[in-house]
Amino acid sequence: MAKKKSIDRKKLEKEMSSGSDENQMKKMLKLLGIVFLFLIIVWLGYSLLSGELFGKQKQKEPVEIQNEIILAGSTFNRIEGEYYVLLYDFKGSNHSVCDVIYAIYNEKDLGKMFKVDLGDKMNSKVVTTDKNAVNTNSAADLKVLDGTLIKVNNGKAEKVVLGIEELNNYKDTLLNKN
Repeated sequence: MAKKKSIDRKKLEKEMSSGSDENQMKKMLKLLGIVFLFLIIVWLGYSLLSGELFGKQKQKEPVEIQNEIILAGSTFNRIEGEYYVLLYDFKGSNHSVCDVIYAIYNEKDLGKMFKVDLGDKMNSKVVTTDKNAVNTNSAADLKVLDGTLIKVNNGKAEKVVLGIEELNNYKDTLLNKN
């Protein structure tokens, strides 16, 4: 048994002195080489699939910024001097009449018009069902019926069309304009 312990001790001393650090370094370099090779293969595959490798880059579509839908809080603070704001629930029962009015304004170029979705939670606090509670003096106190058109001139409400009945009548007058 004494010989066995001395042999084990000799093997241990031999491994420690024979350059096990070199073996560890070689293993680490091999691993880094494999990882690097893997990354190159992934990059080549992506480049081939996307067409970047041969200069056939996909054309980027121009970004289109939507600026016709605004929040109720910005009804009176747009940079345009004179504009219209149509406030209605985009999915509500009045949406068809309001969509027609918006389309007429755009088609006949009657002025800049913005839309406010009263069905949006951020705008829900400005909706009222009581015509006497309507207030169009400022954004802070804004209260409107579903289906309201406000003509704003220099930050102040110049004309207000309240409710779906008045909007229907207003739509008819718009259709008769040249």
